[in-house]
Amino acid sequence: MTGETGSRARAEAFVVQLPFPSTSDANPVIHRYYTDYERRFSRLVRDFFIPAQSLWEMPLWVAHLAGMLEAVGTEPVFLDLSGEAPQADICLRRVLAETSTGSVVMLSPLAQNLQLALTVSQKLIAHGRRTIIGGNMAPLVNPKDCTQVYRGLLNPEKLRAILAGTQNGCPISDILTPRGRISWAPSYRLLRRYHGKVPLLRLMASHGCLYACSFCGDAWSQKLYVTDPGALESEVRDFETLFPETRLIYIGDKTFGQSKEAVANLLSVFSKRRQYRFIVQTHICAVNTELIETMKELGVIAAEVGFESGSKELLADSHKTSVPETQYLKNIDRIRSAGIEVILNVLGGLPQERAEDHESTIRLMRRWSEHVFLYNLYNFVPYPLTPVFESLRERITDWNFEHWREDAPPVFVPYHQTIEQSWNRFLEKVEVAHELVRRAPGRETRTSARYEYSTMDRAAQG
Repeated sequence: MTGETGSRARAEAFVVQLPFPSTSDANPVIHRYYTDYERRFSRLVRDFFIPAQSLWEMPLWVAHLAGMLEAVGTEPVFLDLSGEAPQADICLRRVLAETSTGSVVMLSPLAQNLQLALTVSQKLIAHGRRTIIGGNMAPLVNPKDCTQVYRGLLNPEKLRAILAGTQNGCPISDILTPRGRISWAPSYRLLRRYHGKVPLLRLMASHGCLYACSFCGDAWSQKLYVTDPGALESEVRDFETLFPETRLIYIGDKTFGQSKEAVANLLSVFSKRRQYRFIVQTHICAVNTELIETMKELGVIAAEVGFESGSKELLADSHKTSVPETQYLKNIDRIRSAGIEVILNVLGGLPQERAEDHESTIRLMRRWSEHVFLYNLYNFVPYPLTPVFESLRERITDWNFEHWREDAPPVFVPYHQTIEQSWNRFLEKVEVAHELVRRAPGRETRTSARYEYSTMDRAAQG
């Protein structure tokens, strides 16, 4: 069998990662940009790379689900189909070959492989398998297409009930209580095959967000779930054991610094693990002296800042809290003066965007080019957990979920421009970012003492 654990007789649940169409169908404009993105980032982290026709990161949901399954005494098998062609019959054959009648098959699709998941699920049920679907698209899943569906954050107790069949056909939402805690540790042993195949690891010291940006899929929580220190320590020990050569960690907390407890836990866990380097994401309003000192102490080498748009009117329409342009640039330079590079997250295709909003974004990208290291560019997708989803539902014209991609045209009609205009303006943002990255000076990137130590430490180990 191709699963990574024991014999089939001992396996009670199969965790299946389905393929994504986008891994083999990249837009050429975006692909060219990220080719140079990789070159520039590798000056900051010499062993950084973007995997070709594969996942950028390990499927983190597998580790979290595996940890919960093990906590309730179930031994999972991982079926990684991410390298297969995104065709239902191919995926079905692989799953049927590994499972048997009565097996539980767990899926967590994103938008672009949701229909694939539903088709596979329907056929698996016809062959006597039980299918369980979760993830950020779960609100759009028809319970008739799977055995069970859960919505929201899962925990071991609810998972035990699902496996026992006591939640048949019952969508589960708001599973954790306000300000709940994550007490279980993800298990990465099912993902050991990703060693050396991804450039970074993702770690979350807290889940959720206290901001309420209408375009964000985490805005529904409006609360934080902090990971217990013991669970965080266990997760990092997995990193050391299973991925010993990967030294770059992306802190996946939606806004680094929102939870002082989560930050303190990170500092404690990594206080004697000085070989790691970090990328964090944060909100411009969260930037202050204390946060910058914390990033330096942790060993952060790059901070992603949620810029989204240069239009304060568009940000206000999106319930995005911001600061005046002069303060924004001042905060960027405060981060850079600490030896930390700034990466701006730019979001195109917002429903309320106008031509003048787009021009404001382009203008600030050019004006701030000497202060910004790189740009992450996304086109807005109306995921069902975004607060704006319900108001956009009637404007959605394309319900083929394979097209719901952050590197593809909008699937809804914007309020102030056509779909084509919106897409062309997003591609212009990408082209401007590419121009700015290509002409960036070829200087050696500023590094902190922490990063220099990490580089020497890695070299010493050969």
